[in-house]
Amino acid sequence: MSYKLETVLRIVKLGLNNFWRNRWLTLGATLLMTLTLTMISVFLLFSFIVRDTAEAIRSKIDVTIYFTDDAVADEKIMALADRIKSQPNIQEVIFVNKKQALEIWQRLPINEDVKKPVSDSYNPLPRSLQVDTTDPDEIQGVVSSIEIADTEKLICNECVSYVKNKDAVNKLVSITRLVQRVGLFLSIFFGIIAIFNVLNIIRITISARSDEIEIMRYVGASNAFVRGPFVVEGVLYGVLGTIITTLFIVLVSQIASGYISITADVLNLSFGAYVLHYIWQIIGFQLLIGVILGVVVSVISMRRYLRA
Repeated sequence: MSYKLETVLRIVKLGLNNFWRNRWLTLGATLLMTLTLTMISVFLLFSFIVRDTAEAIRSKIDVTIYFTDDAVADEKIMALADRIKSQPNIQEVIFVNKKQALEIWQRLPINEDVKKPVSDSYNPLPRSLQVDTTDPDEIQGVVSSIEIADTEKLICNECVSYVKNKDAVNKLVSITRLVQRVGLFLSIFFGIIAIFNVLNIIRITISARSDEIEIMRYVGASNAFVRGPFVVEGVLYGVLGTIITTLFIVLVSQIASGYISITADVLNLSFGAYVLHYIWQIIGFQLLIGVILGVVVSVISMRRYLRA
């Protein structure tokens, strides 16, 4: 075994021994690391929920064109649909005939007395074109494109759903953007607070063992050898903190699934299933932040003790 490998193994062993020997300091640092990773993970998860909810809502923003004039032939409507498809920012155009409109009407959660008069023999429901956009922010441009594509002037002024709800759609897009920005700001803000908390506890941990550091230096240990065990401990804080945080988040999310329904209503997933869907991303992020934070803070805190 080479000298360098033997030295590395000795440093790792010393770090593991110190981690276990100083149980109370280890417990304090690990709990604070866990708290830090929990705060960061919660706001990371919040960012995921805001992002996915915003996208789910935005994906439902479309343009529906109604044809109340039964004299307009289906062929003309289909030809208009083909022209609309060729316009920019159009993802899909779906033609809904009177029979399909009746099927949709019968599935609506409204009073049966209101539904019953509408049937195959009496069907006043209009045909329509449902236009899905590639970018909801460009929906006003899509409406303009539809007007250009309507060369035969089949669409009446009051027959485009977006025109009636334009202000509500624009407000919804603005709100989703604002919520995303607020979520990002809160994640960064609490992340910075958490980093300073970990910095302080690890500094206290190292300060409590300053005599041990001095003895190692007196017997001629190099700075790398003195610093090594503390770096190993920093890694262990991050790893152990990640394990505890992950178990805590999964447990809480499963318990909370029965009380939190927003993800199930919008994203078709229960809160617990949603967390599990992103669990590996969360674990990877926790591990990355925890290990880097533990190592960097340990190195920074050791500097004052390693000066010549």
